[in-house]
Amino acid sequence: MTRGVSGEMSRLAASTAHSFCEVLTLERCSQSADVLIFIGMKVLIVSEVYRPGVGGVQTALDTLITGLKAAGDEVTVLTGSPNGLFSYFTEVDEINGAKVLRLPAVKWVANRDNNRVAFLPKRFVRRYFRQNQPDIIHLMTPISWLHQAVIRQARRRQIPIVTTNHTMALNLVMNAKNKTIARWFVRVVEGKMCKLVNQTAYMTAPTRAALATTPAIHIPTKAVSNGVNAVFYTPGKADEKLLQRFAIDALRPVVAYVGRLDGEKRIDLLIAAMERLKTDAQLVIIGKGLIEKQLRSQAASLGNRCIFTGFVSDEEKRALLRRADILAMASPAELQCIAALEALACGTPVVVSDQVALPELLDGGKNGDSFHYPDVNDLAHKIDELLNDEPRRRQMSRAARQWIIDNHTYERTVDQYRELYAEIVKTYS
Repeated sequence: MTRGVSGEMSRLAASTAHSFCEVLTLERCSQSADVLIFIGMKVLIVSEVYRPGVGGVQTALDTLITGLKAAGDEVTVLTGSPNGLFSYFTEVDEINGAKVLRLPAVKWVANRDNNRVAFLPKRFVRRYFRQNQPDIIHLMTPISWLHQAVIRQARRRQIPIVTTNHTMALNLVMNAKNKTIARWFVRVVEGKMCKLVNQTAYMTAPTRAALATTPAIHIPTKAVSNGVNAVFYTPGKADEKLLQRFAIDALRPVVAYVGRLDGEKRIDLLIAAMERLKTDAQLVIIGKGLIEKQLRSQAASLGNRCIFTGFVSDEEKRALLRRADILAMASPAELQCIAALEALACGTPVVVSDQVALPELLDGGKNGDSFHYPDVNDLAHKIDELLNDEPRRRQMSRAARQWIIDNHTYERTVDQYRELYAEIVKTYS
């Protein structure tokens, strides 16, 4: 597939320069000024999910932190430690220029590779706030003891809080074997999250559909995209040596999946659809996760038509997305899907489920197509249809790239958050 960048790189560079060349100061401007302007804001980000785990939330935090640091802000991340209960509060590292404070934590049984729940964090959080006074706090999917402890301390000190919902409670229990208990747990988690969020100043989520998943929220809300690095993820030619290393056939169309190999992603539907395709295509599954073994077993009958790459670097992922003719996502519980944004930035159309936020990626059908979840036959049909219509794919490729440039660069995301931070801090001043 031939994809042209056609000048958007210069437009993006101009946008980036505008975004990060704002003059910001922590002092009030003239008495006639209507706004507070900031430089070097102290931002505390609180998330149970962060590096070294992998996934969409981690990627979203990386890009947000990178942008805040580029704008001159001081960023601290409060999270759980991969060292479990044997860690200590002074355990500190630095990622993307942010100081990362890690608390004693236990692994979340349903997603052991990514989630570490801070264990009895009250005294550690109190210690942090005795020594630090952030200008604003940003909570990611607040459902845990850690978030509760931070909210309590912030309210006592009149520090404003923004929350962002990055996940659905359904995602936390998709791997559960007892569905009755899982449904009960979902209700409990959703109720707890709404209770915590309603104690904060503002809530965001990556899409309009994501906001709609929490109807019991009574504070102001706004959809703010996770954003994507559109300077890095661009159309281009894939590295042939890389394709050979992964045994990707140069003559076959390629359907790609990118993400964790976990139950909520419904990769099993993609494999089942490949068995029903009329087109001789390859499915390239990019990532790692808890159910890789059973997915490999399911895909055994496909032979070399299904390839598992395991974990790959960002450069390798970009090359694979450039090679792919389609990115397919069958998940029923996505609040946006950063992997899809990255694919669209590379000019790769998508076929996604018709659930929650995924249809918003399609821009009214300009960027790809959706199937009726969980209809495997419809999924296979939509993939076949797009693979066999090259002119339509090329048109979608151009539209997808432009849609990302216009709406979903991470620079735009950072600008929106910094404006929101300034607005909220003003009300607390």
